[in-house]
Amino acid sequence: MASNTLKCSHLSSGVFIANSDTSLVLATYGKISSDFNDLESGRWLLTASLLASCAAQPLYGNISNIFGRKPVLLTAYSIFGLGCIISGSGHSMTQIIIGRVVGGAGGAGMVSLVSILISDLVPLKDVASYRSYVNVIQTTGRSIGGPLGGYIAQTLGWRWSFYSECPMVLLAIILVAWKLEVPKREGHIKESPWTKLKRVDFIGSAFLSASIIACLLALNFFSNAESWSNLVPIVLAVLAIFLIIAFCLVEKLWAKEPIFPLDLLTRLDTCTSYIILACQMAAQLAMMSSVPLYFQVTKRAKSGEAGAYLVPAVFGNTIGGLVTGAYINRSGRYKLPIVLSGGLSAIAYTLLIVRWKGHTKVWESLYVFPGGLGTGIAYSAVFIALAASVTDDEMAIAGTGLYTSGGIGSVIGISVSGAVFQWWTKRGLENALNGVDNGLEIAHRALSDVGYVNSLDGYIHGLVVDGYLTGFRAAFLVSLIFSASSFAVSLLVREHKLRS
Repeated sequence: MASNTLKCSHLSSGVFIANSDTSLVLATYGKISSDFNDLESGRWLLTASLLASCAAQPLYGNISNIFGRKPVLLTAYSIFGLGCIISGSGHSMTQIIIGRVVGGAGGAGMVSLVSILISDLVPLKDVASYRSYVNVIQTTGRSIGGPLGGYIAQTLGWRWSFYSECPMVLLAIILVAWKLEVPKREGHIKESPWTKLKRVDFIGSAFLSASIIACLLALNFFSNAESWSNLVPIVLAVLAIFLIIAFCLVEKLWAKEPIFPLDLLTRLDTCTSYIILACQMAAQLAMMSSVPLYFQVTKRAKSGEAGAYLVPAVFGNTIGGLVTGAYINRSGRYKLPIVLSGGLSAIAYTLLIVRWKGHTKVWESLYVFPGGLGTGIAYSAVFIALAASVTDDEMAIAGTGLYTSGGIGSVIGISVSGAVFQWWTKRGLENALNGVDNGLEIAHRALSDVGYVNSLDGYIHGLVVDGYLTGFRAAFLVSLIFSASSFAVSLLVREHKLRS
């Protein structure tokens, strides 16, 4: 037990970095995009990383089965570090977004491989407890990343928010390379690098990654396009369908070691696990991408202060993970926590819609806590539900598939809520400023630059805030719909006995 705990602790630094990076960008994307006078593209800083993460995520399970967990994890750290350097040195939104893509591809392995390693090292009944400790590290990273990233952006500049992650990445590489010992899997056969490379399903990997990217880009463009006559999202949607069909044919007829076996998706237990996590992550990320901006607009909060309002949600993630881990470890049951998770989240997002009206008191900012609590519960319990329904040999691939579903849910949540927010905010501003001199110009500038909103005074500022509130309520409704969907699907979860 002590040895396993020590091994898991060596993995914690990478988990911390990956999660602090997420909240860092959530807290600073408004400032970064405003510096380039392109606030509408700011959410691409979030979406680009998640797109890359979703595309790379399913590859890590199969590749780590072939090359080993440790070498693949070290590669993921290196890719993430490179992404931080590219983003920090960016002189355009395009370059920064490219850096986020590279970093997202690396970050995908930094988190998912840790969970796979834990399931390799400890009995299934104990996995929830160990994962709850990892959740503490995740929450610490998310809690610190937002305020610290905002503070660094205010004092040294947002570039140093990215550069500051590089020393931590180097420390993580040293700890894993020097201290982590991973036991060889049963049936392991020593092979040359060339033999291992020939086992990799490169064609399936390419089609899978491309299909995920095309699907999510199509969704993003469809949801943001002013007119459905835009050909780009239509072409992407058709391309996505073609790529999915091609991927299925390759996996079924060609691949000797499929990157993702299709039969996993025909099982009820696998599908419910994937859908629940996707909905919970969509709900929370939709909320988290709106909360800092809400306080920047309504309270003129600086980046650091705005990011701090996310802390109750990520603290809820930790509490949910710890309580769920202890419950599953003691009872061996996981369905009840999964059902509760959707209900708790729905309560949180209902409160945001009803109570956040522009004059939010400090204690009312705690309404985001149940949302984080529900996601934390689901995050721990759904992994156990999945692990209990697959074999040990399938766990790495099924596990990375679970993280992929969570990542896809995150992208969907950010994209849909962002589109809904932009649409309703634009119309809210136009209605609020109707009859005001230069009303359309004020609305356009207010929608593009938070700094401009905060520079307004008196009556005009109040009208602009009212316009924004229309968009915020619509965005929070998106979170409510996703959490309610999670609750509905959780009723279909089947409970299996946990093997030792």
